[in-house]
Amino acid sequence: MNILSLDGVSKTLIGTPLFQDVSLGIEEGERIGLVGRNGAGKSTFLRILSGALAPDDGTIARRRGLRVALLPQLPAAPPGTKLAEFLYGGDSDLARLVRDYEARVSGQGSNGGTSGDRAADSRILDMLHARMESEGGFQLERRFASLCTEFGLTDIDASMDGMSGGMIKKAALARCLADAADLVLLDEPTNHLDLAAIELLERKLGSAAFAFVVVTHDRAFLDAVAGRILEIERSSVFSYPGDYSTFIEMKNERWNSLEKADSRREAILKIEMKWLMRGARARATKSERRKDLIKGMQAAALDRPVPMGSFSSKARRLGRKVLELKGAAKRYGERLVFEPFSYEFVKGDRIGVVGPNGSGKTTLLGMIAGTLDPSEGSVDRGTNTACSYYGQTAAGLPMDVRMVDFIRSKSEVTTLGDGAVLDPERLLERFLFDRTMHDQRLSTLSGGELRRLQLVSVLAEHPNLLILDEPTNDLDIDTIELLEDYIDAFDGCVIVVSHDRAFLDGVTTTTIAIDASGRALLYPGPYGEYREYLEAEAEARAFAEKAEAEKVEGLRRSRDRADMAEKPRKPTWAERKEYEGILDEIQALEDEKAALEVLFASGAAADEVERAGRRYAELCPLIETKTTRWELLAALVDS
Repeated sequence: MNILSLDGVSKTLIGTPLFQDVSLGIEEGERIGLVGRNGAGKSTFLRILSGALAPDDGTIARRRGLRVALLPQLPAAPPGTKLAEFLYGGDSDLARLVRDYEARVSGQGSNGGTSGDRAADSRILDMLHARMESEGGFQLERRFASLCTEFGLTDIDASMDGMSGGMIKKAALARCLADAADLVLLDEPTNHLDLAAIELLERKLGSAAFAFVVVTHDRAFLDAVAGRILEIERSSVFSYPGDYSTFIEMKNERWNSLEKADSRREAILKIEMKWLMRGARARATKSERRKDLIKGMQAAALDRPVPMGSFSSKARRLGRKVLELKGAAKRYGERLVFEPFSYEFVKGDRIGVVGPNGSGKTTLLGMIAGTLDPSEGSVDRGTNTACSYYGQTAAGLPMDVRMVDFIRSKSEVTTLGDGAVLDPERLLERFLFDRTMHDQRLSTLSGGELRRLQLVSVLAEHPNLLILDEPTNDLDIDTIELLEDYIDAFDGCVIVVSHDRAFLDGVTTTTIAIDASGRALLYPGPYGEYREYLEAEAEARAFAEKAEAEKVEGLRRSRDRADMAEKPRKPTWAERKEYEGILDEIQALEDEKAALEVLFASGAAADEVERAGRRYAELCPLIETKTTRWELLAALVDS
């Protein structure tokens, strides 16, 4: 069943048409991934679906009573907000209902005054109570508690001041998922989450009954949860059935078909242009319709997306030593954040750093980059080591500086891996920042544009040690894939913290896993292999625990049997009564058997003999069973 439909929807922001004439429907329980380049309008599209933003043209039809929940890309809480206040402070209809009901119960929404006013208050309260029961308002607190526990937010009365971005995102997810909405809209839900939280969210979406649309750059996440991909490309929205990997295959097939059709158009146009180039006299004899056809063919040229420039750059010469950690640790007061760790980084290293939020990953990167001094141990840096640090966010960038001046501050010229030498203007153009943007202040750029500009600045510095802290945050998939290509061609050492499993598996060969206490483990393989190692270890441990439990249970049963053999139990009262009468029962059965045998020898009628035979067949095993039972009872009673 269709729960939401768009018909001819268009939206333009700041003079830029984001999407035009979009018509599509969302089915009940459908699982949709929304992709597109930074600035294509993905977040705007979600806001239009939610009803928070109206389209410029077209109509949106929603099923009556449709409940929609929206997770914003950057959730935030006002200073001094407690977690419980944040959870109940959402914009959903259910959260508003609970707030209205609790205010009315506490008397804040009452009229007071006359008996008529009090009667009106009572009717309103009854109505709100009925809605709380029918819409699930009384279950909201339990759902909040359950989700917060699963996401590791154990204290619902805790202040959100000082919470990390990952913790705030988990709180926002709990608020969004608890609403029991029919349609859930998730804008970059995996940003700032650790890998365990991402895998938990995957499982929840995988078993969800509600429909959802998720904007994310996490390709592994899309493969796990999406059953349909929507792509915003050049102001159009294209729909592809299947997960992200299927979308890539189908998109390539679509472009191959378009390229073939455009080649045929160019071949025909070439012939037509030869005709058009003939003398004026010959052209005058031809129809105007054919000339219009040529103009139409010229205008129908395939509109190919502008490719982004290569990320390869010429690295500085690197000596034998890159950097060595010798028992490096970090404390803040009495709290040990990162336990002593030693490792020698060498040329060609591709190191992935993983661990839960707050485990010390960014602290490790800070010590390597030199922005943090270790509390214990040392960091020995090579003479020729030139480090570029790509931070987790755009915080700290000079927001009042022009884009071109920011890149010029890194380098006047940049030499790419193919030998091309570019000035800042041409370098920016290579990464799709056209000249009309070069004089813009950094403060005017979108989050994705700022992150892309950071990448350009990293390239311009010609590093030989590259440190990347959550580099895929706010980047579109095209830019992430180009960053992967850059790292693949990079001649130096790369250390990357990321929650993006596809990215980690694509660029790293060694994993440093940090646990919640700040202890680091070195694993010789990418994250995917490390994950398989953990699963194999867990399976082996579970198998050993099961075998040990079965062994203990077997020993217990053996002891119980031995105890029973050594200490025969006493007969119950019922068994004694049964024993007293069982010999009489056996004798009666034996007498009946003997009588039947006399009947068989007497020459009785056939039907009487047949009935006697059936009874005789029942008596023989019954006598045997009773006799066996008598022997068991006798052993109990006489012992």
